[in-house]
Amino acid sequence: MKISAARNAKNLTQEKLSRAINVSLKHYQNIEHGLTMPTVNIALHICEILDVDPREIDEWKDRRAVD
Repeated sequence: MKISAARNAKNLTQEKLSRAINVSLKHYQNIEHGLTMPTVNIALHICEILDVDPREIDEWKDRRAVD
């Protein structure tokens, strides 16, 4: 699941969510676009607000190749 899809399902803007988790809009945008990995606390806070399982967020899944 994409963070943006979960956020849109809750009718939240990036700005509202960034304020709710107490980070800058730019930092949140970087998280949503997969450019920055959030801290565990921020990730859990995002998931709590969006009511999603943190293990289901595509941007945070391990992208290493499995041998």
